[in-house]
Amino acid sequence: MTKKYSFNYSPKTTPYPHQVEAIEYITNKVNVSLFDEQGLGKTKIVIEALCNNMEQGIIDCALIICKKSLIENWKDEIEIHSHLKYIVLRGSVNEKGLKFMGYSHFYIINYESVIGEVERLKMFLKIKKMAIVLDESHKIKNPDAKITEVILQLKDLAKKRIIISGTPIANKPLDLWAQFYFLDNGTLLGSNYEEFKKLYSIDIKNDDLPAQKEKFNTLRNIILSNSIRRLKKDVLELPEKTYIDKYVQIEGQQKIIYDQLKMELYIEITNINGNKIIDESEEVLKKLLRLAQIASNPFLVDKGYKETPAKFPLLDMLIENIVEQKEKAIVWSSFVENIRILYKRYKKNGSLMLYGDIPIEQRNEIVKQFRNNDEFKVLIANPAAAREGLTLTSANNAIYLDRNFNLVDYLQSQDRIHRISQTKECKIYKLIAKNTIDEYIDEIIYKKHKLAEYIQGDIDNLAPEKQFMTKEHLLEILG
Repeated sequence: MTKKYSFNYSPKTTPYPHQVEAIEYITNKVNVSLFDEQGLGKTKIVIEALCNNMEQGIIDCALIICKKSLIENWKDEIEIHSHLKYIVLRGSVNEKGLKFMGYSHFYIINYESVIGEVERLKMFLKIKKMAIVLDESHKIKNPDAKITEVILQLKDLAKKRIIISGTPIANKPLDLWAQFYFLDNGTLLGSNYEEFKKLYSIDIKNDDLPAQKEKFNTLRNIILSNSIRRLKKDVLELPEKTYIDKYVQIEGQQKIIYDQLKMELYIEITNINGNKIIDESEEVLKKLLRLAQIASNPFLVDKGYKETPAKFPLLDMLIENIVEQKEKAIVWSSFVENIRILYKRYKKNGSLMLYGDIPIEQRNEIVKQFRNNDEFKVLIANPAAAREGLTLTSANNAIYLDRNFNLVDYLQSQDRIHRISQTKECKIYKLIAKNTIDEYIDEIIYKKHKLAEYIQGDIDNLAPEKQFMTKEHLLEILG
């Protein structure tokens, strides 16, 4: 006699009103794009919708594909919000083989592991009615990447497909194509990436955004009609988020080192024929980021540098004021060596650090200490490693010592503090060295953000400014 199992598919937690709407939307659709802004509880929404589908018999279980750093977050969220089981597909080949044989409702695997397990996952999807969820789906934005290639091999074997991202346009409109191709095989955005690229690339010769509004309107209408996206300000009563720019002037040895590299890059750019876009010139981008390093801390590129970087005294003052007010701060830097230096500098304030090479177990302990222990006032972190999956609302101050050109790094990292459970006003500080690449990075991120907001439906008008960096723009910033 076959034993029949009975499972409790009901939620453990009560959803917010905005979550109820999204849960119903996802429950009733086969292919779903959930683009709610960071901090609205997308994981809770998806878990509850999937539980509904399991109870209805539409699916047996779900395969959650996420970044490695988010596996613990999914485990926690499944335990908090549901009564169902999960299995994490990791370990040795044999260990993973045993896990594939175990019964569960949620199977969690990170993107990189899918590459080695693609054939076994195909077999798994053939014998079970499964949903596939891509968390932070902008991870597959590059159609030529190996991860994108293997993920797309799995799509047709799923009974339901869900993509989740608060920043689906991670840097440019072209980021959308692979995500939607995973969902519908090209029904909405076409099956040919090169054709999509011709339609929605920024026109270099006419890169005034309002002049290209008509073509972006088409894309905007497609995305708005085929996704669900809400902003925090529209559905939650969160404290205000205030942006504060703090400027410094680089001087002395720092300025000498900066000007030397600036001149080298100027000579290189003037020898480039035509209007090269920054994204198309990897070597130029690397040197621009070296300028950003020098504007932040010259020691990162010149170990003979002995002076105090211009931004450090300003950062000292901000940290001191925040600690005096019995608040906490996250200091964001794109450069790991800076993180180590600042960790030592703010030891007296109970500093902690977080970057990509820190093991997951240690990372989780660091986050726990920062959240729960008042002795730890300052977390110094790298946006690339800590921008996603973390709720750090014990802090209400985010300070950007430096930034790169990556829009998603900036948007997601600041929302670590501005999300459900935050009770204090959030202050976002940008430390900018005047007359340096910092000002141009600030401008580029702003313009990328405006274009993304327009296509996602967050705003109704495009700012009348140029969008991407041509040779002339580079020469201008290099003086």
